Amino acid sequence: MMITTTNFGLAKFGQKQLCALAGALSLLALAGCTDPIPQQSRPCPMVKVVQDAAYMTRFAGATEDLTDTSFEARIARSKSICYYQTNTDTGERVIRTELSVEFAASRGPNNPDSSAKFNYWIRVTGPGSSQLSSQELDVEIPFTAAKIQGVTQDSVDVFVPLKQGENGDFYRIYVGLAVSERGTRL
Repeated sequence: MMITTTNFGLAKFGQKQLCALAGALSLLALAGCTDPIPQQSRPCPMVKVVQDAAYMTRFAGATEDLTDTSFEARIARSKSICYYQTNTDTGERVIRTELSVEFAASRGPNNPDSSAKFNYWIRVTGPGSSQLSSQELDVEIPFTAAKIQGVTQDSVDVFVPLKQGENGDFYRIYVGLAVSERGTRL
């Protein structure tokens, strides 16, 4: 006597259906937890070192002769990374840009302070190139008798408030050296 069992694939079909349903539910649950705009697709404001304001010579004497040079300084490089942040209480959105600026300086023959003390500025512009904010910051690079060149790095967070529909493409961050009456950009 022979017993024949026929399997119509119902068990397998039900298992596949269950797996598909579980996968769809887990994707749906994850989709509810994430931001609709992927972080990597959010543009940062462009950071630009203004070339005409990236180098300076400071004089200590009465003339602008080479022998009266106190120091020369320049912006060596800048780098930035940004994060989009939303205030959960108010819904206000901002871009926080972590800006790092590296400065290099060399001592001149007439440097009574044994350091390079100067300022630099950061300006934020928005739509239509309108200036939104500006700040001036101090830098000091010490020198010694054996060390006539130096490098320092300054880090600052720049916050840009966003209006509805705006992103980092609408804004620019400019960096340059502040020149006083006794300093000259060459």
